[in-house]
Amino acid sequence: MAYLKDISAVLGLSVSTVSRALNGYPDISEETRRKVMETAKDLDYKYDSGYVPKPAARVWGALGILAPGYADLIRTHYYREMIFGMTEETARSQRDLVIMGEDAVRKEMSWLARTEARRVDGICLLASRSDIYKGRFADLLESKIPVVSVGNDLPGRISIGRNLRIDAVTILSYLKQRGHCNTAYLGNLSLDSRRYAAILGEEAQKLNMGFLGLNQGSSVINDCLPDVKESGTTCVLFPSHREARGRIRAWEERGVRVPEDISVAVVGTDCEERRADSITCIECSPASIGKEAIRVLVQILEHPEADTGERVTVYGRIHEGNTVKDVGGKTTRNILVKRENAAKM
Repeated sequence: MAYLKDISAVLGLSVSTVSRALNGYPDISEETRRKVMETAKDLDYKYDSGYVPKPAARVWGALGILAPGYADLIRTHYYREMIFGMTEETARSQRDLVIMGEDAVRKEMSWLARTEARRVDGICLLASRSDIYKGRFADLLESKIPVVSVGNDLPGRISIGRNLRIDAVTILSYLKQRGHCNTAYLGNLSLDSRRYAAILGEEAQKLNMGFLGLNQGSSVINDCLPDVKESGTTCVLFPSHREARGRIRAWEERGVRVPEDISVAVVGTDCEERRADSITCIECSPASIGKEAIRVLVQILEHPEADTGERVTVYGRIHEGNTVKDVGGKTTRNILVKRENAAKM
């Protein structure tokens, strides 16, 4: 009768290695396992030849959020919700999450050194466009640590974000189906708002829709109302719920009724109350963007070949409020009330 030590002596392996090979442990190579099993058979060692290899043990690791402006980001609902989505998806993937912001203790260390010190497997980068182009993360991006950028494109790395042009087509097509052939965009003076106004204008032209783009300071947007009316506009687009609600209140004080006289829609979501109001919008939850960023990062860690350096788009969808009306006077509010009444019957 043979023993484990006999197989060990023949092959020059330790007894523990022989035992682990016979019991299907994943840390033993297939070649070593084959030799052990053949030798055990030759020596008439009794073992369960129908063993099932044990699955590899779960590798617990940590993912990192690198956010230089974390102290400011966390004050906004948008980024709080995004980070909440990241936290939820990280927990679902059975990993830990490490948030790295500006660190007074490690301020002399590079971002690569800070990342290595925290021993994270991969990074979701929440950084401004200027920080990226100033090269603040050059050493990190040149390393082999997987990095997924959220919001801004990184050369050679996967980026997560929305496609403003697709969002523009979605909201304009929806408005056209509602009968709105003339729209206006009342934006602010920010670069992003002006860029979006240009995109909306281009896509409106492709859809044969009239379009009036007005990027003004918030204090003079009321003065644009005559131009909006004269242009035949039946629906006004705003870059945020906050600006839309402010203009609705100001217009109502001047006797302009919403949505009876003019409809309102929003092309961005930036407020906790976006679901509580009645404004129709193109909605893309920040939490869904955060979850997608973590899913992509985990996929890269498990399948390195998935790091293609492409941009991953998270698509927005129409959230129907009750301010958008058809030109014929039939409002979304009436449609929703009819649906609710039908559901109760």
